[in-house]
Amino acid sequence: MRIELRRSTAVWAGLLLAATGAFLLRALNPPYGSWMEVAVVQRDMMQLTWPLALAAGAWQAYRERRSRVEELVGTTPRPRWRRVQPIAAAMALAAAVGYLLMLAGGAVNIEDVGGYVSPGAVPIVAIGVLAMVGAVWLGLAIGTLLPSPLTAPLLVVVGFTGLSVLPQMFIEHNREPGAALLLPFLPGSRPPVFEFKVLSAGANLSQLVWLVAIAATGFALFAAARPRTRMAAITPAIVGAAIAIPALPAELSDAWVPDPKATALICTEPPQVCVPRISRASLDDLREPGRRALAILAAKLPNPPTRVVAVLPDTFGRPSETPPADALPALVGGGFGAPGSGIDTPAGGSDGLLWALLDGAGTQPCPDLEGTPEDPNEEYYLARRAAAAWLIGRVPPEEQQLPGGQVKSSGEGTVTQVLNALHALRAEEQQSRVAAFREAERTCAAGDRLEILTGTPGSE
Repeated sequence: MRIELRRSTAVWAGLLLAATGAFLLRALNPPYGSWMEVAVVQRDMMQLTWPLALAAGAWQAYRERRSRVEELVGTTPRPRWRRVQPIAAAMALAAAVGYLLMLAGGAVNIEDVGGYVSPGAVPIVAIGVLAMVGAVWLGLAIGTLLPSPLTAPLLVVVGFTGLSVLPQMFIEHNREPGAALLLPFLPGSRPPVFEFKVLSAGANLSQLVWLVAIAATGFALFAAARPRTRMAAITPAIVGAAIAIPALPAELSDAWVPDPKATALICTEPPQVCVPRISRASLDDLREPGRRALAILAAKLPNPPTRVVAVLPDTFGRPSETPPADALPALVGGGFGAPGSGIDTPAGGSDGLLWALLDGAGTQPCPDLEGTPEDPNEEYYLARRAAAAWLIGRVPPEEQQLPGGQVKSSGEGTVTQVLNALHALRAEEQQSRVAAFREAERTCAAGDRLEILTGTPGSE
């Protein structure tokens, strides 16, 4: 095996896979929020790296024909399955190490390297290693059956095209069946915030059985010396499919289950500011503006919240749950209040985060009142912004970002008008109206928010 590592293409193949994967991980969308995100993105990249591993195996299998020693090697007394063991082991080692080096390359782009490591990331990485080993062994088998210098480049093209087209064939009525997990990468309908979820044990086990069967079939075909033996070599793939397919979930989205350890809250000393364990790095950013927001609400409104609790987004990027009545919510990893601000990347730093926390008097936007990204309900967002301005005691920054990526540069004047109408009321009525506005937003009750806030209905 040492000789094969020195003289075969194994080391070069491993370096190629590592360099390609590390470059793609760096060129995609870092910085990554967690180890789980890197593990999943790396598996997604198998749409390219898996065909490369397949081609590397095929190119290595053509070595004896390329060197014109095929007949000479065939005359040795050792059986073929023993002769091919060293090169199969060398290629498998190179593919596995190359995949792990990819992961190391992606790890340098993780925001909080020492943060929470989901146990669910371990099987995703381990199965990825197995998929790469299966790819090079299958490539060795194909290169042996089709010994040609064109086999390797054709496998890259066919493999990449096939892995691009097959996921579309799985889709039925905008739903992806669990059979998509038979692909080496992780396709399609996982939650956008997948670091809060993990693949179920059944999904991981099904993938493990299937990829072990593929690897065994690849090695058996590579080691087979007779046509009859080659026919028997496909038995592992048949048995693996018979075991794995019935165990797959009905839909791909069902394969992802919540990770309770990732979502467990960690809190500061009272007044409490709490974030999920996986977002621990954001706690320092949230602590000071969170406590300022609590102090402002306590000074200006009755029955104020007593703690800040970060809530997780759902599939559409909205809060996935209604926080308790005593909690001031903050949305993890996305916009809270005016889209574009959030606890991970607040617009305007600490001050921008304070505005995001107090937007809508410290409430989540109501989906039924927001409008759409193409046609946002600007009066609704104006009322929410004006409530925050009343609490903070000043108008918001001049530029106000609205849904759909639109920017309203003259937002200050309209907020000022709403504040003037609110300030024209008696102090007690101002407080009662903002408190009524907060309660309507917290419960998503029906009603014109500008009318609740100022007594003057909006234009709609």
